[in-house]
Amino acid sequence: MNREAIPTERKLLESKLTEAGHIALAIQKAGGKALVVGGFARDEVMRRLGMTTGDSKDVDIEVYGIPFPLLQESLAPFGNLNLVGESFGVIKLGDFDISIPRRDSKTGKGHKGFSIEGDPHMMPREAAKRRDLTINSIAIDPLTGDIVDEYGGVEDLKNKLLRATDLELFGDDPLRVLRLMQFAGRFGFGVEEQTMALAKSLPIEELPAERITEEWRKLLLKSERPSMGLEVACQLDIIKKLHPELHALIGIPQEPEWHPEGDVWTHTCMVIDVAAEIIRRENLSEEEALVVMVAALCHDLGKATSTEYKANKQGDMAWRAHEHSEAGIEPAKQFLGRMMFGKDLNDKIAPLIREHLFPSQNPEASEASVRRLSHRLAPATIQELVMVGESDQMGRGTPRRKYTEGTTLLATAAKLGIKEGQPERILMGRHLIEMGMKPGPGFKKILDQVFEAQLEGKVVSVEEAKTMAQTFQS
Repeated sequence: MNREAIPTERKLLESKLTEAGHIALAIQKAGGKALVVGGFARDEVMRRLGMTTGDSKDVDIEVYGIPFPLLQESLAPFGNLNLVGESFGVIKLGDFDISIPRRDSKTGKGHKGFSIEGDPHMMPREAAKRRDLTINSIAIDPLTGDIVDEYGGVEDLKNKLLRATDLELFGDDPLRVLRLMQFAGRFGFGVEEQTMALAKSLPIEELPAERITEEWRKLLLKSERPSMGLEVACQLDIIKKLHPELHALIGIPQEPEWHPEGDVWTHTCMVIDVAAEIIRRENLSEEEALVVMVAALCHDLGKATSTEYKANKQGDMAWRAHEHSEAGIEPAKQFLGRMMFGKDLNDKIAPLIREHLFPSQNPEASEASVRRLSHRLAPATIQELVMVGESDQMGRGTPRRKYTEGTTLLATAAKLGIKEGQPERILMGRHLIEMGMKPGPGFKKILDQVFEAQLEGKVVSVEEAKTMAQTFQS
């Protein structure tokens, strides 16, 4: 294959390996040995195996056999060195994180209960043993391109298996249980039996919210099929121990006519897989995508408490979950309250849950109802709602179809200029002051009444708004 035929991303990755080789040569001249480790090495091996990879862009280089001051000296010709972790030997050089092996000792509970120090005398096999999973213990020699695989990581990649590199060391850090979840979703791998048993025994309740949230971010944003991570999270008791709002969905029945796939948990897993397709199709930023993914994950939380087996108007018995949209808001708040996605995201989830059925229930919504919808959704948008609604409609066991009601709603919103925002008030307080009114408690009532008329389409200009305000004043 000629060079131009190689994808741009692939050429970039190859150039990084070449640059890593230059760094490794300088380290070799100083008496040390350098290997590319971590996610970049794992992903490079996956690429060689023709597998779907992660997106590790930064390159971790581990250096053995020379002390940290000599490492700094050998790297000086490559440019400005950022000593991001001098206390345990880490240097940032552009896209490269260069470090000596670290030795950690368990000193307390949880993810932070470690004492860490650099150890330049540690050799590659021992250093690799300290990595969580065999697939992450693989290294690459950048001088030769050879794979260094001390613990069978390549074979586990081929078998799509997540296996602890060392069971005793794996058990030191309960965060690794969450890492199993997100790697399962990102790569579609299962968990080896002994690793599974150990992971289920670890005290993940001790983990800080920010670290739990980070693993969820990776699962939701980096997975083509995040449902595989959710299923592993169930198997590892992550859902049961940390997320009772999600666990409550397991076994909640749905009417087979509309949901032949089964219970609400199964539906939720299918929905987030569709949402993962949509965020890639729409090429959303990470923060935009996360809103859609979290809303899709939480959209049916209300079914856990609202589902009943009851007769419809014709007297036929069926599973119903009336008002489940409203019922889902409180458990969603509880779920988000233990996470750290951020206030901007949290504020959008409740209105998206409340309105997620609007597109399918209002396929020919009037302009006035679309304006009102946009106002109710704030700070979320109609565009976000349609993506969540499409995920809900397509994420079930019925045949897929075009989500025409979403397309229609988006077209109306675009016509009104509110697809990605809310209607701006035509009448403001300054206008009332210009009319000679004095600020006071009555201002808000007048402004709200005029805004209601604006949403109905009865007011479309400042002059019309002022005229209406005068009638309300009188």
